[in-house]
Amino acid sequence: MKFDDLRARHAVIFPPTSAIECGEGWAAVVDRFLATVAPLMQATGSTVTVVRQDMGALRILDNYPQPYATVFVRARLLAEFRSRTTCEVCGEPGHMRKAAGWYRCRCDEHATASEREEPPRPSYSIGRDTSAGYLWYDAAADDVKIVDDLTTIGMPPSQIERLLRSRENLPPRSRS
Repeated sequence: MKFDDLRARHAVIFPPTSAIECGEGWAAVVDRFLATVAPLMQATGSTVTVVRQDMGALRILDNYPQPYATVFVRARLLAEFRSRTTCEVCGEPGHMRKAAGWYRCRCDEHATASEREEPPRPSYSIGRDTSAGYLWYDAAADDVKIVDDLTTIGMPPSQIERLLRSRENLPPRSRS
């Protein structure tokens, strides 16, 4: 799968003017996103404006009408979390790596020598704290869900304690 293939298949909602600022390895992730949202985007005349890498994860920007944008939340989250386990270069399974302060998702073949030395990030780290709770990506089920008992996803007690302390120090609105 290549971005040119996506443009050809979804020419109306993914025009040539859409910026692509990430590697071809994520084209299949974007394809799955578009398969979910294409009918809604076509119905409103919306388009994808930018597909980019940010902090090692995929970000898809569009001009879908804001009052209805919540229908995209799940599809966007799945695309972002899928990208955190997919090599941006080739599309094979990969994991988040950090080199010289930059995060990237790479397989062993496309990682630098120093990045290959890093162990894969634990699965509990593919998530984020939100005002509704800890949103976690279950790669086996290919789904996102709120997790109440963080030990069930393998989060160590020290990390749970740190997360709970950070919740106490933040106003409710800033945790989303």
